[in-house]
Amino acid sequence: MSFKVRLELDGKTYNVLACKYELSQSRDRTGLPEGMPTGGEIHLRLESTGEPDFFKWMRDNNETKDGKIIYYRRDAMSKLQELVFKKAFCVNFIEDFNANSTEPLQIELIISAQQLIIGGVTFEKQWKMNL
Repeated sequence: MSFKVRLELDGKTYNVLACKYELSQSRDRTGLPEGMPTGGEIHLRLESTGEPDFFKWMRDNNETKDGKIIYYRRDAMSKLQELVFKKAFCVNFIEDFNANSTEPLQIELIISAQQLIIGGVTFEKQWKMNL
């Protein structure tokens, strides 16, 4: 593994086993973009801590959180990249255990954030929230 990745949320730090996020644009038949970028969901697989924090967040459809995902180089633990998310909902939660695997107890999350910031570049969804 060439990187170590951590999720920082609510003053706690979690080991990230996998992370992906995506933005996309609809295109016409020639490939020309037709609208504003969409997406911004973060898919995470974490090493479980046994705490109910993410279960509680998922259960509350009005609770938003701010956090960040930090990618570290393993050579000197220097920061490579930071993904900041703001006003994020937990929209999917799975806790997974497999007795036949050497993998730890894992949590899979999908986080839908209103705002993503990477290297000073911001992507923001235009939500109309009545919370």
